[in-house]
Amino acid sequence: MTTAPSLTPAHSRATSLLRPVVALGCALVALTGCGGGSGDTAQPPAANLAAPTNFTVSNLGTFGWSATPGANRYELFVDPDGAGPLAEAKADDYNQATGTGFTYAQAGIQQISGALYATASASSLAASLNAHYRLRACDVSGCGAFTAAKTYDIVNAISHEFPSGRVATKFTYGLDGYPRLSKDGLTLVIGQSSPAADSAVYVFTRPSSAQPWQPQTVLRSGKSYFGEKVALSSDGSTLAIQGMEPTNGNVNALTSVVYLYQRSGSTWDQQASLEAPTAPSACPQPCRAGSIGHLALSANGNLLATSLSFNTPAGVGSTSIGAVVTYVRNGTSWSQQALLETGGKSVDLLALAADGKTLAVNQGAFYLGAPSPQTTTPFALVFTQQNGTWSQQARIPVGIVYLVTVGASSLSTMELSGDGNTLAILASNDPGRQPPELDIKPADLSCGPMVGSLYMALYARNSSTWQRQAAISRGNADSWALASDGNAVFYGNALFTRSNGTWACP
Repeated sequence: MTTAPSLTPAHSRATSLLRPVVALGCALVALTGCGGGSGDTAQPPAANLAAPTNFTVSNLGTFGWSATPGANRYELFVDPDGAGPLAEAKADDYNQATGTGFTYAQAGIQQISGALYATASASSLAASLNAHYRLRACDVSGCGAFTAAKTYDIVNAISHEFPSGRVATKFTYGLDGYPRLSKDGLTLVIGQSSPAADSAVYVFTRPSSAQPWQPQTVLRSGKSYFGEKVALSSDGSTLAIQGMEPTNGNVNALTSVVYLYQRSGSTWDQQASLEAPTAPSACPQPCRAGSIGHLALSANGNLLATSLSFNTPAGVGSTSIGAVVTYVRNGTSWSQQALLETGGKSVDLLALAADGKTLAVNQGAFYLGAPSPQTTTPFALVFTQQNGTWSQQARIPVGIVYLVTVGASSLSTMELSGDGNTLAILASNDPGRQPPELDIKPADLSCGPMVGSLYMALYARNSSTWQRQAAISRGNADSWALASDGNAVFYGNALFTRSNGTWACP
């Protein structure tokens, strides 16, 4: 059995949904038997081994399956363009020197976890998006039967289809490093960070949902150390990317920057490079902005909201101020619109309505991590704007939790409906870690008893007043989604719907 490079069951969950990748064609990845068409078949089985069971493709080039009795190795075959003209071919074993190839390792009792690594490129990512995979088990006498061909459905992995349209999925174990998809599902953005100043963001398009993904462009900006924070407007034509630029050429002192790109036809042009604003007066000098935490764009891309904190350097004081900065576009020019202080030390959650007129953030959170929990009273703040002027509309007590350990299984997430009238928060109900007034009582629950410590808090706005409509518990679900019209939420593999202000349990 080959040796995996630090491959664990959490590999595909803890890393962004873009690594590892398989390259397209013979020149870009170590595949054997290239040539011919997708109709070509591999050699017939030479061993009496059944096809591996429970074969799944859970990421771009990440796999899992159940161990086959009697097998001492496995072979992965890749068709990089599915029904296209390129041939299916066997992936070479992992090469430690090049860092490419197929590798796998034990991931649990009778469970195997595998990955296919390749040098990142637009074509390698396109192959991962479009590829079909088959796996077979082998022993000393040969190889057995193949599994059925499997693909990675990235669209349904990062979004959910409601009757009112497709929306992005919220993940409880990550921030803004996941691929972004336009509302029509035809534009896809994937960022790849690098410790060197060569990080990139890849844009893919397709003419219809039945067509394969094709590379459209690769975005790099000077010496920027791109982060993994990206935002794409719903119409797919405006893209915001966080970058880190060396300060005065010093790579050990990086300045947070947001790059704004606009698409015209199939061409992307950089419209702006926005640096963090001047620190508010409440943060005494020397005070500087930290790295940007979240990015959010309105549906048409004309308003950008970014979260960040302003901090005094270590040894000077302990001031830390959480804030949100909004920018607006007029024609092709961007300018700062507002700096909204939250009263907390950081902004860990951010949600923006499609029309860009309602913004929700957290004021505090329970920080769970070594050496002991850092507790601040958590609230959700709702801001609204009228004619460019923002004001705080509501301060909602809710159990927001932010886990800073590796597992991150209790990370709260937040989303607004398209019109901004519905707010959904995956919140915590963990007595002893939060004030009693935030605890959810059995009478508060809308659909059965509390499962685990997380629940879905659903709030609705009537005029300028916010009230909780439902508290639903389905445990610590890894992902969930709120419909754009606010009338449905997919949570815990169940669909909850609202009619006339009342949420129904499935």
